[in-house]
Amino acid sequence: MPPDATALSRTLVSAGVEGAGVSEEALGVLARVPTDAVAGALAALAEDGYSFLVDLFVTDSGEALELTYHLRSFGTDDEVFVRAVAGHGAEVPSVWETHPAALYAEREAAEMFGLSFPGHPNPKRLLTTDEIGEPPLLKSVPLRAHHEVARPGIVRVAPEPSQEDEG
Repeated sequence: MPPDATALSRTLVSAGVEGAGVSEEALGVLARVPTDAVAGALAALAEDGYSFLVDLFVTDSGEALELTYHLRSFGTDDEVFVRAVAGHGAEVPSVWETHPAALYAEREAAEMFGLSFPGHPNPKRLLTTDEIGEPPLLKSVPLRAHHEVARPGIVRVAPEPSQEDEG
């Protein structure tokens, strides 16, 4: 049985999280919160038993970025999702102090989508190098072929087919 959406809504309101809406959806129980209220919402839910951050995932709709935090309560065996919408290049408060599992996920989201997480203790790159340019998972970034991103000597790269081979 999923968690009670009304009870979760009361938890968020009593914690001072303004503008939150909680509903049951196909994904499960989903709390939509303003971006600046993410840390407060996750802290309130942690106090309510949802202390384990399963994952943070980000999707680019083309117009904005949707951050979805997947939380779990081991005490009740329930899961809750918290979603916030942020603009490209926006700042989203770090939640690592209440959910330490966010350390890696926030660095990945920052690197792959160009977000910034003020309060994160180690915001340096994790998966790419400074030469990458734009965040690679934004829809505005064109797809590139493997030979455009491979680094000779580090990754074995097959030679590009020549025009002679094609015909």
